[in-house]
Amino acid sequence: MEGREERDHNDTIPCAGRLTMNQMRTAAAEYLAMGWVTTPLTNDANGRPKRPIVEGWQSLTLDPDRIYAQPWDRALGIGVVLGPESDNLAVLDIDDQELGALCLDQAKNTRRIRTIRKRAHLYVTEAIPSSSSRFTLQWHGRDITIELKARGTQVAAPPTPGYEHVSEPSAAPLAVPTIAAAWQQLVDRLSLGRTTVLGNYPRPWEDVVPEGSRNNSAFVEAHRLREAGIPMDQAMDIMRFRWDSRYRGGQMPWREVERTVRSAYSKGLVEKVEGINEWVGILD
Repeated sequence: MEGREERDHNDTIPCAGRLTMNQMRTAAAEYLAMGWVTTPLTNDANGRPKRPIVEGWQSLTLDPDRIYAQPWDRALGIGVVLGPESDNLAVLDIDDQELGALCLDQAKNTRRIRTIRKRAHLYVTEAIPSSSSRFTLQWHGRDITIELKARGTQVAAPPTPGYEHVSEPSAAPLAVPTIAAAWQQLVDRLSLGRTTVLGNYPRPWEDVVPEGSRNNSAFVEAHRLREAGIPMDQAMDIMRFRWDSRYRGGQMPWREVERTVRSAYSKGLVEKVEGINEWVGILD
């Protein structure tokens, strides 16, 4: 019990040191060059530099004027905005020192950051932006919180005090089908146990595609067409027919399916999409 109390106490101690406004703006410019939106951070209720200062940070875009106009003079840290605003950037947040260290050591094919509490952030770029999710994994007799941070969220990042690069600072996030797929590969390869995260995609060419699986079905079918050597303009025609005749209605407009097809043809993320381990994953 004493060890647990000591660990919790140490976790709440913020890292010393504060960056200047010029250092913050320089970091924002470097992230902007990578295609990532940033926002200034201040301390949260636990005294860690993780909370956005400005309201409406979710609506920021890659507009240098808006990014630089933020109150960087008040910043204690810098946050990277995730999701479509930053080229579908997403982060696996592993909230445990031991498991985090294992993932940082093993996931050598992507951008890796050690957090202020010595946890792990693994960066990836999704083909289709996901919604964020949070769940608990039982590992070595304890419950560990895992967050798949994506659209609508942000993460504190270097040079925020206490956040440090494990990979090279210039390391790019690995392109993956979804952040859930990246997490599932870690689960499978590191024998982390069972989780509720969806790891497999729906089969292509179903007679009826239900509303809940339209995003993933469109992703799978677009890649199948690319693999078959179908030109993109013909793939658009095929997918439009599928959309009109086989996909259930809902809020997802055709333009999102069109973006999915273009993404499949431009990024070439996977060779196969039926199995997680058939794409080049985040593990060495």
